Amino acid sequence: MLHGIELILNQVLMVLFPIWTYHLLFQKKGSRQRFKPMLVLVLTISLLLTLTFSINYYDTFYFDLKMVPIIIAFLYGSNPCGLLIIGITVVYKIIFNDDPPLITVINFGIISGLLILVAKKFRTYSDFKKIFLISTLYGLITITRGILLVYTNHSQEIGIVFTFSFITWLTLLSAMFIFENMNKQMELELKVQRAEKFDVVGQLAASVAHEVRNPMTAVRGFLQLMSDDENLTESQRRYIHISMEELDHSQVILSEYLSLAKPATTDLKILNLKADLENIIELMRSFTNLQTISIVSSLEDRLLIKGDSSEIKQVFVNLLKNSIEAIGEKGEIMVSAYQNGKYVIVEIEDNGQGMSETQLKYLGTPFYSTKDKGTGVGLSLCYKIVHSMKGTISVRSKQGKGTRFTIQFPSV
Repeated sequence: MLHGIELILNQVLMVLFPIWTYHLLFQKKGSRQRFKPMLVLVLTISLLLTLTFSINYYDTFYFDLKMVPIIIAFLYGSNPCGLLIIGITVVYKIIFNDDPPLITVINFGIISGLLILVAKKFRTYSDFKKIFLISTLYGLITITRGILLVYTNHSQEIGIVFTFSFITWLTLLSAMFIFENMNKQMELELKVQRAEKFDVVGQLAASVAHEVRNPMTAVRGFLQLMSDDENLTESQRRYIHISMEELDHSQVILSEYLSLAKPATTDLKILNLKADLENIIELMRSFTNLQTISIVSSLEDRLLIKGDSSEIKQVFVNLLKNSIEAIGEKGEIMVSAYQNGKYVIVEIEDNGQGMSETQLKYLGTPFYSTKDKGTGVGLSLCYKIVHSMKGTISVRSKQGKGTRFTIQFPSV
């Protein structure tokens, strides 16, 4: 009995120890990559260890924890990672366990299909939904094993199979906890880094902007007086005009930096977001008519949130302006707003040039912009305002296909 428990605990250790190692050493490297070589390597080690030291409990029946690295590969890696781990499993079982090739391929093909379908929505679920989903999925796998035992006249082994399945389920939840905990830690680190950048920009803006504005205002005033001189040539007038335009542009940038330095609004009022969005869309349509860009809207009637109307306008004007600039000419922007449980969701989607994964990683941080003449302050301000209203912004984009901003506010 003690020997059996020791073998089972060895199986659990062989699966969980490499996963812990991955998170301690490699998680931050390439975390946004579609294919994660280090994760595949670690899960392959776990897989091979659990298959090699599997427990033979009745003739040709073996207990191992191979499903843990397989499920983790699909849900916390990617479909290519999962398919590679499945391929290694199939080859191992056919070569070393003498499993029937056709049945093995069919079995793991079905598992792959289920996991690919589950992985599409898995990352958007809450912790409770993730646990429920995994438990349901693994429960179905356990039931099919029980049916197979009955069909092959090994019903006396159902009890031990369900016991082993329970241990596998607990190990899987432990692995999930490791990944979820570390992912949340990484998100927290990113938020802290972003907050520190905002703080630096705020202090810089507060201490420098006013001092810089005063001489700039004086320079612009003298340039304006010079432009009224009748003895100036056309070239001189043009140079003065360009200088004044650049000073005005600098004033706009300083105003944006000062906006970052302002404390978050505390006097929030209940707003119907639909009314604000309609006004903003109408305002931006006049801006897009010349560029043959259409703005299509789908807004639900009652979308109540707590916020500041002027700041809401600042956020959505900024986002729509970015979408218009991303399209250039001839395109469409889709704005939709709807209630989803306790949240109000606003989606702004364009068919512009899109962004790469590297650009998405730094989006919303001060000083980073995808535009040639951008400062990155406008979008940083959007993030700050939305977060001050206890909301979130998420972005999905593909180069050449467009971008979708999803803004989520707590509903009143």
